[in-house]
Amino acid sequence: MKVTDKKQILVVEDNDDYRELMTKILAKEGYEADLVATSLKGLELLAQKKYHLLISDLYLDSIDGIKLATTAKNINPGMKTLILTGNPQEATEMRAVENEIDLYLSKEKNLPLILKYIENLLSTASLDDRQVLLESHSENIVMNIKTHEVFKDNKEIDLTPKEFELLQLFLENKNVRLDRSYIVDQIWGGDNIVSRVIDVHVKNLRDKLQVYSIASIRGFGYKWNER
Repeated sequence: MKVTDKKQILVVEDNDDYRELMTKILAKEGYEADLVATSLKGLELLAQKKYHLLISDLYLDSIDGIKLATTAKNINPGMKTLILTGNPQEATEMRAVENEIDLYLSKEKNLPLILKYIENLLSTASLDDRQVLLESHSENIVMNIKTHEVFKDNKEIDLTPKEFELLQLFLENKNVRLDRSYIVDQIWGGDNIVSRVIDVHVKNLRDKLQVYSIASIRGFGYKWNER
């Protein structure tokens, strides 16, 4: 079945025949794919373009597919990774699992099955992207849920765990009025805390991030205003 929402795929494969075969089947299925023969070229493209999926041969020139896939996830945490190998071994499969590679498959599997695996991986890629990264264009903030990093104007900001959770709550609910009881339930698990605790955390967020989007609503709570 051909895809209607095209996904960007990078294939790193040093076997000319297999790379040509992958080119044909991915194009036939409606995917937009870049195919290269070396890990160095793969790294170059990963730095230039955001891909939804990396498909890599296990044994490459300078670094192997598992190291390449790990680097790819560091560049783009929402990217899916698939290792294909003509020589599957338990030891390398274990390495793939330990490095959080999404799939490790033998090239001996038939192409319709490999394509089905690719389809399943990509069907969850967009959801994962939304879960991993939250942004405020108004304040030029990007937060990575997976790595617990927050950047303001491309500079990393150090937040406490509760400040991080509070910012996440705001960015997931832009332009929504959040009452104090809801904030307490989401961040402190419904514990009995005084209102002053919320106010202090909000003040700290404002100071650390130098933001003006957090509006106080008297007698109610707070709202993140996003233009």
